Amino acid sequence: MAKYRVGIIGTGFGAKVHAPMMNFHEGFEVVAIASVSRGNVKNVKKLSGVENVYTDWRQMLEKEQLDFVVVASAVHLHKEMTLAAYQKGIHVLCEKPMALNIGETEEMIAARDEAGKLGLINHEFRFLPARTKVKEILDSGDLGDIVHVRFECTYTSYNSLISNSRGWLGQESTGGGMLGAIGSHMVDSLHWWLSAHFREDSAILTTHVPEFTDEEGNVEHRTADDSYQVIGALENNATVTLELMSAARQSSNSLRLEIFSNRGTLVMLDDSKVFFSSGDAPLEEVELAANITAPAEMPAVAARYYNGFNRMLDALFKTFESGEKHPYLSEFENGQMTQKVLDAVRLSAKEGKSITVK
Repeated sequence: MAKYRVGIIGTGFGAKVHAPMMNFHEGFEVVAIASVSRGNVKNVKKLSGVENVYTDWRQMLEKEQLDFVVVASAVHLHKEMTLAAYQKGIHVLCEKPMALNIGETEEMIAARDEAGKLGLINHEFRFLPARTKVKEILDSGDLGDIVHVRFECTYTSYNSLISNSRGWLGQESTGGGMLGAIGSHMVDSLHWWLSAHFREDSAILTTHVPEFTDEEGNVEHRTADDSYQVIGALENNATVTLELMSAARQSSNSLRLEIFSNRGTLVMLDDSKVFFSSGDAPLEEVELAANITAPAEMPAVAARYYNGFNRMLDALFKTFESGEKHPYLSEFENGQMTQKVLDAVRLSAKEGKSITVK
């Protein structure tokens, strides 16, 4: 079976997760990876398992015969790299969030349409068995009219925040912050699950650990959020609360989703368990599709994502083979709708008032 040839831009998540994940899939071959900041080539080879390493991503696009490109760089570079890939007639899988702002997403969609290629966002969490089960239950209509959604995420990352540089993730100007890193997943899943978009939101963005000092006394001043609280309403009049706290020391659950309706309640815990209640009956655990286990040889960092990521790659491969997009894959239009919410959240936090999502 012929494999689709992949080029990856970005040697962080791209090298640690995208590269091994795709090379372990029977339908893909990572033929090249490119550093954005001219990083250590030897280290990139070790992390990614890819021998063909470029220190200039433009040269990779120019010289390699690629079927699609993974854009896994800092967010402020997504638009430039995506447009360059489309100029070469290459499909694009872009990391989330899609861009810095809604204007950039419009340029990316226009370039995709002109090239006649795929434009997808890497929302691999959609393919986790727990999240697909939530989608199935909501699509069945058994819950009736949704009244309120509470979606909370807690990371016990305090020690990491005070002990390590966040790099571009700590800077607002480069698209850093947990709102983009995790909030984009949360918003995308809500839109996908409920088939309804945000109508308005009010938000607070917080940086609980605003500085990091290394062993040599160099200070990293952080401008991007490490926590957020969002209150909003959807087009279907359901209300929503989204919350993330990354500077915690301990927590009982890392992720909790609760969906309340006029007919019952749906709960998801830690992306691993789903509970359903009809009417006033007690919550009962719902059976999920079996987890799939990463190959023993896969690096541990990548293996953590295997259960959802490999399923997404299966869907991507089927899309290439059939010419019909798998319904669970996130397109640029989905990324753009999420971007509208992120832009409104940031504006709300800045101006201290509720913002209509346009």
